[in-house]
Amino acid sequence: MPKKKIVVKPKDCDADKPDDLLSPCFQINSNVELKDIPTTGEEYLLKVIKERENYSQVTKCDKDFSKFAKNQSCFVNELPLAKVHDNLKPTIEWQNIQVADFSDVRLYISRLLANKSQWPNSIKVVEFDQDNLITWRKFFDINEPTLSCVLGLRYTLLDRALEVLTDIIDDVEPGKTIDYKTGQWIYAFLACTRQPLLSDTTSILRNLARKCAEIRSHLNPEAENIKEAVAPLNIFICLVSRYFRQYDLAD
Repeated sequence: MPKKKIVVKPKDCDADKPDDLLSPCFQINSNVELKDIPTTGEEYLLKVIKERENYSQVTKCDKDFSKFAKNQSCFVNELPLAKVHDNLKPTIEWQNIQVADFSDVRLYISRLLANKSQWPNSIKVVEFDQDNLITWRKFFDINEPTLSCVLGLRYTLLDRALEVLTDIIDDVEPGKTIDYKTGQWIYAFLACTRQPLLSDTTSILRNLARKCAEIRSHLNPEAENIKEAVAPLNIFICLVSRYFRQYDLAD
């Protein structure tokens, strides 16, 4: 068995010179053989040293990730919130009322989720391909936006539903607003959104608020029915910003 020899510093190391990260901490006896399966501490250290020699002292990324920048930018850079005419902005008192009413709805839903025995008998268990936009649009058209319908969806479909609804309102013509049924659907899915928010959910909610702000920016503040037209847009912007705490999007 080779005689063990451990030296804290190399023989030619100056005692007054500060330690260097590249200076070896241990010296291995020259009689130690390199083995595939070390059986002693020195054999193990020798194997580690030899494996380390196969790697550069400084490792840097040698891949070009610029081609992924376009895909990643949508999660980093956000468009500025569309400007709004003062006549279209909701008051703080109005927003507080909306948040309070929404909180009551959320509390009722949380109690239902905690005790499924209280669920309505009309609960529908809905299963379909979440990536099929035609199926989603058909679902929104033939079903009513009731709680019994939304509760029948799997959790994984809730975020996707809000994402699809945001795409649907993207088709709203300038000067128009969200139709009543679509607004009901959005409110229903917001009421069932889980907390704490996942990063994907936060992104979807922020996109919804920004899209509502964009639609609102094209409304005529002097129109006869402007209060009815702007109400759903203000509600969704208010809930995303004040209830779900995306305060930078608040009016």
